[in-house]
Amino acid sequence: MKKSISLLLVIVCLLLFTGCNGRRELNELLIVSSLGIDLAKNGETEVHLQVVNPGGMAGNQGGAPSGGSGGAVYTYSIKGATVYEAIQKAGQIVPRYLMFSHINSLVIGEDFARKKGIRPIFDFVERNHEFRETVPMFIAKDSMAKDILTLFTPIFKNPGESLNNRLDLSALSTGLSEGVQEKEVVRWEFGEKRDPAIPGVKVFHKSPKGDETSILDGIKANNKTFIITGTALFKKDKLVGWMNGGESKGWAMITGKTNELSIFTKTCGKKKGHLGFVAKEINTKVKPVIKGDHISFDVHVTGKGYLQEVTCNVNVGDPMELKKMEGYISKVVEDEINQAVQKAQAKKADVFGFGRLLNENHPEIWKVKEDQWKQEFAKVKVRPIAKITLVTTGARIETVNQQKK
Repeated sequence: MKKSISLLLVIVCLLLFTGCNGRRELNELLIVSSLGIDLAKNGETEVHLQVVNPGGMAGNQGGAPSGGSGGAVYTYSIKGATVYEAIQKAGQIVPRYLMFSHINSLVIGEDFARKKGIRPIFDFVERNHEFRETVPMFIAKDSMAKDILTLFTPIFKNPGESLNNRLDLSALSTGLSEGVQEKEVVRWEFGEKRDPAIPGVKVFHKSPKGDETSILDGIKANNKTFIITGTALFKKDKLVGWMNGGESKGWAMITGKTNELSIFTKTCGKKKGHLGFVAKEINTKVKPVIKGDHISFDVHVTGKGYLQEVTCNVNVGDPMELKKMEGYISKVVEDEINQAVQKAQAKKADVFGFGRLLNENHPEIWKVKEDQWKQEFAKVKVRPIAKITLVTTGARIETVNQQKK
């Protein structure tokens, strides 16, 4: 009996002494909301840590301070030989323990992506148990990551959150419904031997006061916002070029990264004016075609079209005209796919995963072509076949451009 009581007392004491040993309280943590990486002038890696100021988050609109609590976020910049060394040095200047589990964007400067490549980043990111693999990645086009992470933005108190939200808002114009996550880039580069492609971002109109909360006082918004612009093309882990808006939509359609996008025709057949559509429920199937020693790929794209705008004199109540419109939409889709393929082939960057598809469907051919795939990819034929069905012309039949007789 005494032994049982003694054992019970020991267990109770152990439970009392365990508690939260090794854990940190909230007031000891500094939440990192965005991570930026640049190439410093001396060749070192410069890391930018955008951290949340809890007191500032309760302030006014955007990142403006309220009641002396400071801005909603602050960005610390530290240099080191590697990403890890720079972050370790950050411990000398930040006031609290850095917490990486709430990062909502990873921004890499264009110069770093071109010269050092993105491979050095992933070893730290993949080993850090706090870093979420679903974090969206961006390349700072024609600029540094620092430019993106030191800009106060209106509406959103957290600029990193504002950047992440921009992906959803720009989905129609870029075709990127979900952006590109860190885990996808790792899988493409190291698992599928596929060249990565990552959305680009830059400050819309630079301002010398972009890093001051006073910029939020003015009514003009263009000098305090980002723009998602194009897609960065990588050959292995180094940036080699950029796709423009149309080419980016072509890439998104081929790779199944889009659910809906906007489509604009340059003409209404032989008539002056334009047509604007939204294509939804987009579905893409890519099939490798082998004929003798020749390799080609058929890209089948289907979807539903919704008429948004007509600036030419055309009768949208005429079934024959609607059929013509479907042809116009499908032609634009095919052109954008062709443009994306041509840009990637010029850089010998298989950002579509054609090599993986060839391996999955014809492994015996892939074994022969694998070592020379970059050269083979640059000359393969790609045939886009689009069929977009127009399902509605909107809330009116007649256009404001139709002539009344």
